[in-house]
Amino acid sequence: MPPSAPLALLLAAGLAAGIHLDLSLARLPFLLMAMAVVAAFHARLQGLPGIARLMWAVAVAAGAVLHGMHAADRAERAPIRAWLEARLGPGALDPVAPRLDEPVRVRGRLTRDGALTEDGALIHLRASHVSVGGAWEPTDGGVSITVAGTQAAGHVAGWRAGREVEVPALLRRPARYLDTGVPDGERALAMRGTALVGTVKSAALVEVRRAGRWWDERAADVRAAVRQAMAQHVGPHDPMSAAIGTAILIGDRAAMSPDVVRRLQEAGTYHVVAISGGNIALLAGAVLALLWAARIRFAGAAAAAILVLSAHAWVIGGGASVVRATVMAVIYLGLRLVDQRTAPINAVAVGASVMLLASPLELMNAGFWLTFGATAALIAAAARWQAPTPGRWWHAPMAICVGSLAVELVLTPVSAYVFQRVTLAGLALNLAAVPAMAMVQASASVCVLLDVLGARPLASVPGRVAHLAAQALLESGRLVDYVPWATWRVPSPPLPLVAGYYAVVAMWWRWSVPPVDTGSRRRRARAAGLSVVAMWLWMAVAPQTLARAAIENRLRVTTMDVGQGDAVLVTFPDGRTLMVDSGGGSPRGEFDIGDRVLGPAIRARGIARLDYLAISHGDPDHIGGAVSLVRDFSPGEVWAGVYVANHEPQEALRAAARGARSAWRWLLRGDRFEVGGVEVRVHHPPPPDWERQKVRNDDSLVFELRHGAVSVLLTGDISREIEQELVPALDVLPTVILKSPHHGSATSSSPRLLEHLRPAAVLVSAGRGNPYGHPVPAVLERYANVGAEVFRTDRDGQIELVTDGHAVEITTYTGLRWRRP
Repeated sequence: MPPSAPLALLLAAGLAAGIHLDLSLARLPFLLMAMAVVAAFHARLQGLPGIARLMWAVAVAAGAVLHGMHAADRAERAPIRAWLEARLGPGALDPVAPRLDEPVRVRGRLTRDGALTEDGALIHLRASHVSVGGAWEPTDGGVSITVAGTQAAGHVAGWRAGREVEVPALLRRPARYLDTGVPDGERALAMRGTALVGTVKSAALVEVRRAGRWWDERAADVRAAVRQAMAQHVGPHDPMSAAIGTAILIGDRAAMSPDVVRRLQEAGTYHVVAISGGNIALLAGAVLALLWAARIRFAGAAAAAILVLSAHAWVIGGGASVVRATVMAVIYLGLRLVDQRTAPINAVAVGASVMLLASPLELMNAGFWLTFGATAALIAAAARWQAPTPGRWWHAPMAICVGSLAVELVLTPVSAYVFQRVTLAGLALNLAAVPAMAMVQASASVCVLLDVLGARPLASVPGRVAHLAAQALLESGRLVDYVPWATWRVPSPPLPLVAGYYAVVAMWWRWSVPPVDTGSRRRRARAAGLSVVAMWLWMAVAPQTLARAAIENRLRVTTMDVGQGDAVLVTFPDGRTLMVDSGGGSPRGEFDIGDRVLGPAIRARGIARLDYLAISHGDPDHIGGAVSLVRDFSPGEVWAGVYVANHEPQEALRAAARGARSAWRWLLRGDRFEVGGVEVRVHHPPPPDWERQKVRNDDSLVFELRHGAVSVLLTGDISREIEQELVPALDVLPTVILKSPHHGSATSSSPRLLEHLRPAAVLVSAGRGNPYGHPVPAVLERYANVGAEVFRTDRDGQIELVTDGHAVEITTYTGLRWRRP
């Protein structure tokens, strides 16, 4: 193993430990580092080089721990957030109960170009000053702001990276979903430099105060020229082809639809549209080839290539993936420039170390591991594999397959842990996707050049080629439609298993490097190889999800924290599962709550397949994540209440159900059946007496789950009028748990219903700081009047109820515990 590789691994391990430790412990790694340095010098003087090297390694690791602790603390305690909370009081920015109802004026430089969204636009800025109804105060911190309204389309071109803007924004801390298995989104954003998020009512309120520095403006001009050329010469063929070309050339993926992104991710080919090692390698190769043809070689060619790659990264805007790939290439070419014939893997290790020292929090970015892991895998594969008959036509395709296999073996743990996905489709699809990406990059570059030079009629030719290549790239992803088993979702494997996997891979590599001249070395290499295969299969197959959950004769009802929406996971005593509603958002939006929140939460419970999915009604905060749940968990049946004509979300769900071969079942008042010893009663809706043209809250499905002496009533969004109709039909059991109707709205939870049920506990699903004030104080008072314990997702996070039919126990994500014997 090259000497720089262990140093990079040691640095990464130390930083990882430091990022997860509290700064109050900083004295310990500092003292350890100081003692290790002293011990290293002493060992050197005593002629003990082995001990000296060990002490230097300890010093490096301790220093990395200290560096990581300070970096994480700076990210989580951004000055802008600390100043606002000190000025406005603790909790002013808290998404649970925000007290900040007036805009805060923020000044700062845009860190990237503004991007259009479905509802407006998104801008990111590095705040330099902030004002709350008075003088401007200096500050620092990243802020992500949503600009609402259709006017944004006419202003977004002026929101260029590097320009200074002033914005009156309603600011808050990023919300997080308090569910088991769901990552901490607020901390993840902080690690990426975003301390606060906010909203602006109108694009007219975003004031551009000052242009960027001249080099920032010229870079923005280049990006604007690329977007214009793609829209003019590729867009008429297909807007998505133009979006692909723009993404490959300048890394701007804002115009790519979430459906296309998902398809490429499932196919394992998304990396080709994210500027990374492959794109940089093609650019460097093209530059070196042109210089070679011009008889500029060796040091001169390396220097010119460094300048071109650096300029490319500057124009694109220095995104993380671009910087990583460029740093590796520049280090390798720089060493060639001074005539140092280093191994490529050394350049990778040195590049990783430089990146981590400059930006320790890159360690928390999955892209860091994907970039360096894939590059190291390709280098290792190239070093170990030789074609049996070099020069044959199939040599290049075979090399791509071997490289893809190496990358999959190395990156499967990262993909499984971060994205909860394993895909084998990329092994074959890269044969088409990589050449298609190269063709898009080359033809789109020529198209932009001709457009800038004024030869617009000629630019249409490479524009057409770029379109065809982009379509080939998109169509290659359709393989997953025909072989869906080539990609699947898994729960995140335990971190010790991931770390152990990479440790065994390193041992296998070390023991299998030629010459393998001893029997014991050969046996160790074989044992390590078999262990790698076994651990890879465990992560990819996730055997814990293949068996039905253990039968425990208990009913579990988990109210998920999905913000302002509903999602309830029911696990019956025999292990069968029912998901009632699927949270807010839209499958076509930028944030799919079914994929990003409910999916990880369900998989964390070892559930690979849902037996039933019920949608109470078609409001967005109930049906939002349903398509993703059907796609990823293939429920045996999908239940719905009232048909709504031409309702797009319901039609999309029905299409997804057909694709997953899930049976569609309409439920109406009076339906009764048993699941795992639990009686399921449907109390609402009755058969509709006219065809609905829009979704109505009062058409919600109302379920009752009856287990022994315990009843759990799930009520959707019904109003007090429907509650009055239900009262005579509700045969009350000794213990009633009520899912609060309509998130605790004032239009529901009528006194008559509550007096009839007298629930022991009420479960409220509502979003933190929601604009409706749910649950309203009057409703909470009614719950208190009947003696009900109230649990709220906006305050308590996920709420889990467990009952054996007699006793009831409720626990929350935040640690509350309540038991009724």
